[in-house]
Amino acid sequence: MQRPGTPDELLDPAELWARGGTVAAIEAAALVSRDFSGCYSVHADGVTWDDSGGNEWTLSLLDGGRAVLYGCDHEGSWTRFREPELDLLEGAPDWLPLDRLTPMQRGAELGFVYWYDGVWHRVDYPADVKDDGLGSTVGEIVDMEELADYVAYYLVGDEWGGGGREEVGEVLEGMIRQARDRALSAQSFAWLSDGMEPDVAAALDVAAAARLTGGAGSAG
Repeated sequence: MQRPGTPDELLDPAELWARGGTVAAIEAAALVSRDFSGCYSVHADGVTWDDSGGNEWTLSLLDGGRAVLYGCDHEGSWTRFREPELDLLEGAPDWLPLDRLTPMQRGAELGFVYWYDGVWHRVDYPADVKDDGLGSTVGEIVDMEELADYVAYYLVGDEWGGGGREEVGEVLEGMIRQARDRALSAQSFAWLSDGMEPDVAAALDVAAAARLTGGAGSAG
């Protein structure tokens, strides 16, 4: 991804949501057997990625097919400490969750804010802004190869007997297709049983919280 990020690099919010929610569910299933806390989660505000090192993003789906994606790279988001201060919410629509975002900006917790109303937008950056942190944080979920690498090496690891990185990528793509149709089920996680004892109930709880189970239709 470019540095700083640009709106046209981002995928449709429903696709990002399906990917993030799917990986969060895989984490819930797989991490019971691994010494790793995971990065993806589903909660009231949306889907979040947090590396526990000050780098994070959250995607929230809003009414009317709208969405907002915000976060920061604690070292790479030049937008956070620019002088004069860069207002990442200047001219932003009032349907954004400003009660959540405004305090975060005041606390220098925001490196980027992108919002979606049919296409992605962000404020214009001055020429001296070299990076906003989008690529170093959101880049993994935009690039399916990177996302498959994360699942293969951090969540599945050498314990899985079903193959290597390529096989994990194929399974992951199939699960994301199911997630788009809200069709994730216990069977979706059965592949993890080849080498570990996944917590399928926990995975289904996460998938249900992300609305990726229970019937056909697009995520969100």
